[in-house]
Amino acid sequence: FIIPSLPHLTQGVDENGTMRSLPLPNLSRVTRQSAKEYFDNSWTLYETLFAGLKGEEYFYRPPVHGLRHPQIFYYGHTPCLYINKLRVSGVLNKPVNAYFESIFEVGVDEMLWDDMHKNDMVWPTVSEVHEYRKKVYKAVVDAIMTHPSLDDSNGPVTVNQEHPMWALFMGFEHERIHFETSSVLFREAPYHLVQTPQNWPSLHPSA
Repeated sequence: FIIPSLPHLTQGVDENGTMRSLPLPNLSRVTRQSAKEYFDNSWTLYETLFAGLKGEEYFYRPPVHGLRHPQIFYYGHTPCLYINKLRVSGVLNKPVNAYFESIFEVGVDEMLWDDMHKNDMVWPTVSEVHEYRKKVYKAVVDAIMTHPSLDDSNGPVTVNQEHPMWALFMGFEHERIHFETSSVLFREAPYHLVQTPQNWPSLHPSA
């Protein structure tokens, strides 16, 4: 499985073409450009991670311990959160796909464990979720570049918990949390179902 149509990056890629993580922008000095660069970096890291799945089988196979959803859920979950939180904050006024933003909204609650029935549902196809992700990407970029709350024409903006775009930065860090947790689930996959993605860092010499 190869993820197409990644954002064109000018930041977060080293001289060898390897993806690297950018630092979080200074929230007291946010510009449209710094927010978009960090969003592109977060989004592309996540897409690149999922290009590490060989074929579509592991998108739908729940982990052997049964404590998490299959990876198709997490592929749709992070874009869903961007849309739902930006709607709550008033930045966006409509869904991208209301059905997807329902089924991908809530993950596993470790205090309840009553939502694992999702593992038995008929999930959307990988291509459908990828198309959804592309629409979400466009919606979020449009919000970053045009929403008045990020108007930096008179200088950088401070984004705090009262700012509408706090939801955007929640989405950034939520995506990076799932980058880590999905990485762990990928390591639990059978070896024949994973591969090294293009632009992935080489193993550290100590490995």
